[in-house]
Amino acid sequence: MIRRHVLAALAAGISAGDDDAARAALKNVDWLLRRPAKKRLERALIDAALATNELGGAVDPEAARHVQRVAALQLAHAAPDDVCDHARIEAAYAALPKVRAGGVPVATIAFCLVVGVVAATASLYLLTLPGPATRAYARELPPPAAGAFKDGGVPLADPALEKLFVDELTTLVIESDRDRQSGGMDRDRKAHNIALISAPPIQARGPAVVKAWAEMLGMLDRWVSVPASSAQFKDIVHEFRNKVRAVSDQLAAAGVGYYLEGDAYTQGDEAHALVYAYRVEQVVLVKAGGQPRRVLDLRRLDKLNLSHALLGMQSQDLGDPVLLLDQIEKHVASHLMPVLAPTASWELADDSYQEHDGAVLAKLAGEAVRREILAVLGADAAGAQKIATLLAERATIVAAWRETLESRGWVMARTDSLFLPEHMLEQLADDVPGSERRRVEAIEDELATLEAPRIASRMHALLSQTVRRHEAQHGVDDDRSEPLRYPVALEELLGPATDADGEPRRHVESARAELSAYVSQLANDPTTAQLSLWNVARFAFDDHQAGGSESYAGVLLVEGLARHLGIPSPGPVIHDRQIDRERLSALATPMTQLSGEKLRTAARAVWMDLYGEELVPIADW
Repeated sequence: MIRRHVLAALAAGISAGDDDAARAALKNVDWLLRRPAKKRLERALIDAALATNELGGAVDPEAARHVQRVAALQLAHAAPDDVCDHARIEAAYAALPKVRAGGVPVATIAFCLVVGVVAATASLYLLTLPGPATRAYARELPPPAAGAFKDGGVPLADPALEKLFVDELTTLVIESDRDRQSGGMDRDRKAHNIALISAPPIQARGPAVVKAWAEMLGMLDRWVSVPASSAQFKDIVHEFRNKVRAVSDQLAAAGVGYYLEGDAYTQGDEAHALVYAYRVEQVVLVKAGGQPRRVLDLRRLDKLNLSHALLGMQSQDLGDPVLLLDQIEKHVASHLMPVLAPTASWELADDSYQEHDGAVLAKLAGEAVRREILAVLGADAAGAQKIATLLAERATIVAAWRETLESRGWVMARTDSLFLPEHMLEQLADDVPGSERRRVEAIEDELATLEAPRIASRMHALLSQTVRRHEAQHGVDDDRSEPLRYPVALEELLGPATDADGEPRRHVESARAELSAYVSQLANDPTTAQLSLWNVARFAFDDHQAGGSESYAGVLLVEGLARHLGIPSPGPVIHDRQIDRERLSALATPMTQLSGEKLRTAARAVWMDLYGEELVPIADW
């Protein structure tokens, strides 16, 4: 193809008797072939000039024609032996087939097609590359529905209402607390309170929501000026919580997925009122005694720097039982997933006991919980164990960093989530060994590649199910017309249910509620009975938890299970007003080898011992 274009250009040059005419003719040829054709032409002219010894073509048209004819004949492989014979060269050239110049630019078209195909293939390849592994996973939820609070599902969202709770309400709560501490005379705070009563997002939700909202803000205003030492204080706290709950109830009635929680706590002579704001991510129905009972999955919204350490909550002040999803996620990442590493121990107690007297039991408990969870994870079990091993390695490195930084008086961010806080590794670049930082970066990438967020979401669902049954039992207990009887074993430890004035003792009330919920949780847990057992037993083994409601529940549950499982008792676990961890361990250790069904059956028998009535079965809907 190039030769054809060069021959056509030479024909034009021969006609004009000028080499430049030949060169000019190539300007119109196929763009892709133009450059190589020019090179071919110049080489052919030079070869012909040298062969003919004709070097005057620049000033003699006939000499130029002769050189170009020789060049054409040499290109066509038809040159005679004597290229200096002008007549013979002219005749030989005249005998060559005529060459047509120009035509469709086939090479350019073909090149463009090839480039297009290559580009399309490259684009498709790039588009189908996996790319960086994601570090987030959103569980699949049904579309929002107005009837979610009745039928289960995802309730409606309201961005304007959410913004009001996150920004304005949080600001007012902080202003009110500050004003209370400084005398309650802040006119700007008062004006802000009044202005929020008529907030447009509230007005848009109808008179019932408007009324409940106004009464809640009225109680917050009253709170500012009521001394903690006054006779009214206790009633004000109770009423404040009820007024906050009323707003949540009215929002639920409107099908809107937001939940407010009123709380109050004291520090010495100071008292603080709080309103936490949550988004209701999902309303989940469980079956309690054959009847539906709703449990709310909550995601924290407000900017207050206080939070619950609990995984779930329920009380008459709160209304519906709730799960705190943020806390559950952290618990999965920092406690549940790490135990899946092949030799990991269960986090059983305070460090001293965990590492010495309790080391064997912690290892056995870890094996029991791991067996159970890996069976549920199925095909994801191997990946989960790799993730757990990586988390353990990262935790060791980060713990050393934390110790180093704290020795310098610096505070390191919390690292109890699945991935480290964003930009944390960049911020530590100058303060930790580079090799360790690069290793942690590699671990973070590998966690994403192993789909840690998705597997953690499965474990989140697993833990949520058992916690949801626990909280549902609290709801069942609160709805009873007559409370469950006060178990004799608990009364022997805590004393009377009421004080000298006939008022319920809060510590006793809490212990009674937790004992019921934990026994029910284990008895109703269809797949993770070992997890349910060790989740409460750890409170009994941990010195830091001793004397808490959960610690009594853990002791009485383990003692009760041992009786019905035929495990010999070395004596009361609580004696001399202390938990005897050696005796508790003797009872609990054999339980690590038992099936879930044996534990559930024994837990149902413990319930009957404690309460003298059948357990209410609670199951997923």
